[in-house]
Amino acid sequence: MTHLTPKEVRKAARRAITIFGENNMECCLFGSLACHIWGMTYRDPKDVDLVVLNNLRGRVSEDLKELLVEADDNFYLVASRDPNAAYRVLHYRIGPGRSCKVDVLTTGNSTSLNIPRVPVSRVVYIHPYNDMPVMPVLALLLMKLRGWVDHRHSQKAHERAKVRQDVRDVKTMLDIALEEGDHVDDPDSSWMPQWFVRQMRGRVDEFVNKFPESETDWEILGM
Repeated sequence: MTHLTPKEVRKAARRAITIFGENNMECCLFGSLACHIWGMTYRDPKDVDLVVLNNLRGRVSEDLKELLVEADDNFYLVASRDPNAAYRVLHYRIGPGRSCKVDVLTTGNSTSLNIPRVPVSRVVYIHPYNDMPVMPVLALLLMKLRGWVDHRHSQKAHERAKVRQDVRDVKTMLDIALEEGDHVDDPDSSWMPQWFVRQMRGRVDEFVNKFPESETDWEILGM
């Protein structure tokens, strides 16, 4: 696997963000690149996770990928390694033999990842990446927690292998959320849907059962 620099991953993200903006679609980053921008810098992001927030025409992820491919020849689709998958994987060509995977997702509790729709007014821009919209840190932490739970219970060995990294990521993002002084009942967090908070509280309980020393930190966040 080609090792990309954070700058190269940001280049792929910026191009996708620009194209969506030209099509009157707002989006924000989540996943490892968003965590990196928030300050989780002990490891480099490997790819781009982007969620479209105002998908007014109800496009599915595959349609949104096609939009990027049609707009820029550096975007291209490849077949999934899973022969049963109904989707193709989007990449952005960085240079000869170098490309970055770009996941484009939509919001709602009917989607596979149950990503909450962040109001555009709540999207965050962090210096010096002032052109890169990122998910608010508390929601980002809870999405990272979701990844830990999913990988922990997965039947796939390669996903279970991610659990140790997930634990470190969750603990790091938990520290960043505490530094930001976030709380689930604050006005800045009131946009998060009740279904999302309810789901995540169950996952917090699971994390605390495994790592009881984190309980006070989660309580400070209102979780």
